[in-house]
Amino acid sequence: MGALYSLFLVTVLLGLLCRYFIKKFSYWKNRNVPYVKPTSIFGNLYPVLALKKTIGHWLQEQYNECNSDYFGIYAFTQPMLVIKSPTMIKDIIVKDFSYFDNRTVVINQNDEIMANLLFTKSNPSWKRIRSKMTPVFSSGKLKLMFPLVLDEAQHLVDLLKQHHCSRPTEMKEIACKYTINVIAKCAFAVNARTFENEHSEFRELGRKLFDPRLENRLRFFVARFFPGLMKFFDIYLVNPKISRTLQDIVTCVLHTRKENTNAKEKDLIDILIDLKKSDKSEDKFSEIELIAAAVNFFVAGFETVASTLAFILYELCLAPDIQERLREEIISTVQGNDGNLTYDSLSDMKYLDLIILEGMRKYPVLPFIDRRCNSDYKVPGTDLTIEKGTAIYIPLFGLHYDSKYFPNPEKFDPERFRNKTDLNCDGMYYIPFGSGPRNCIGGRFALMNMKIAISKILLNFECVRVAETPVPLVYETKSLVVASKVGLPLKLVPLEKLLF
Repeated sequence: MGALYSLFLVTVLLGLLCRYFIKKFSYWKNRNVPYVKPTSIFGNLYPVLALKKTIGHWLQEQYNECNSDYFGIYAFTQPMLVIKSPTMIKDIIVKDFSYFDNRTVVINQNDEIMANLLFTKSNPSWKRIRSKMTPVFSSGKLKLMFPLVLDEAQHLVDLLKQHHCSRPTEMKEIACKYTINVIAKCAFAVNARTFENEHSEFRELGRKLFDPRLENRLRFFVARFFPGLMKFFDIYLVNPKISRTLQDIVTCVLHTRKENTNAKEKDLIDILIDLKKSDKSEDKFSEIELIAAAVNFFVAGFETVASTLAFILYELCLAPDIQERLREEIISTVQGNDGNLTYDSLSDMKYLDLIILEGMRKYPVLPFIDRRCNSDYKVPGTDLTIEKGTAIYIPLFGLHYDSKYFPNPEKFDPERFRNKTDLNCDGMYYIPFGSGPRNCIGGRFALMNMKIAISKILLNFECVRVAETPVPLVYETKSLVVASKVGLPLKLVPLEKLLF
C-alpha cells in the first residue's frame, strides 16, 4: 500500500510539473510568435549551458533558421524575444528607447561598486549618471589622455622588441597587458607594469573578472536569468574581493589627489574630480559614484578592447597585403606630422578606420545587445505587443554575418565599409558599440586606444602567421566574451629598417 501511495504522489508531482512546463513553454505559441521549440527544462539554452556552443553563435544559428522579423526563445522558463529586423532594432534602441531603457542583468544593491556602474545601472539613476559622464569622453578630454596612451604603446613596442621577437607571441595576452596598462594609467593614475610583472595586481584583477571559471559563469547566469536569487542569496555579480580591491585603489588615489591639489595628471581621476567640483546641482556625484565611474572604465574597457585589438592583428597576419597597405598609410601619416603620431593624425588614417570597423563586425566581442521592456509596447506595423518585463535580445553575430548586409561575411574585407553613408541606412544591423542613448559611452576612447596600438606595432613589426596560428578559428565556449579557444599566437618580426 505504501509503495502504491508513493507511486501515486510521484505521478501527481510529475503531472503538475508537466502542466507547469507546458504552460510556461506555450507563451510564444499563445501569442502567435514564431519560436524555437524548447528541448528541456533549460528551455533552449542546453547547448550553451553544456558548453557545446557560445551564446553568440547559438543565437546566430537560430537567426539563420528563422524567416521572420523576430522570434521567441526560452531561457529556462523565461520567454525572451530575439529581434532580426533592422527597423525594429532601431525602434527599440533609438526611436522608442523610453520603453526599453534598461538592460536585463540585475545587480545585488549590496554590491555598491557593481550596482553603480553605468553599464549595470537602471533608470532613472542611469540617466543622471550618464549625463554627468558624457563630457568625460569629449574630444577635448580624450586629447588630454592621448599622451598617456601613446607612452604605454611605446612601452609595449620596446618590450616586444626585447622579449617577443624570437618566438611566437600570444597576441591576446599582449593586448590584455597593454590595455590594462592604458586603463590603469588613464583611470587610476597607476603604473600597472603588467609586462614586467606577470602577476601584477591589475593583471590578476583582469584575469579574475573575465576568467571563464564556473563561479564566474554561474554569477553571470544568475544575474541575467534568475535575478530574484541575487538578493535572496546575497549573490554578487563579481567576487566581492575584486570589487573591494578596485574600490580601495581608487579611494587611495582620490585621497592623494585631494591632499595634493597642485598635482594635475590629466587622467580620468582628475577629470572626475574637476567634474564633481564644477557640478553645482543638488544631485552631484556621490563619493561611491565617482569611484564606480573609474571602476567602470576598467570593467567595460579592458577585455572588450583587448580582444578586438588582438583579433584585428590576427586578421592582419592572415592578410599580408592588407597589412602592408595599412602600414603605408600609417607611414605616410606620420611623415606628414614630422615623424610623430598625434591625436589629430589618427582621424587622417581612413584605411585604419575601415580595418577597425571590419574587425568589430567580424568579432563582436559582446555578442548580443539586451534590453528589458518596461511597459507594454505595440510593435509598429505588426500585431505584436511586447509585454512589460519581456527580455529583448539583438544577436550581433547573426546581423554581422548576414549576407544581405555583408556579402561574403566570412571574409575579412575592410573595403565593405568604404561607403559608410550606406551603413545602417534602413534600420540598424551594424552596432558594435550599441546605439541610441544607451550606446557605449567609451567608444571613442576604445577606438583611440586601438588605433595607437595598431599604428605603433605596424611601424615596428610585421605580423606573420606561424604554424600555431589557429586557422580556422575555434571559439572558446566557456568564455563570457568572444574568445579563441587556443589564443591568437603569431610572430612579430622586427622591420629591417625602423621607421619611427
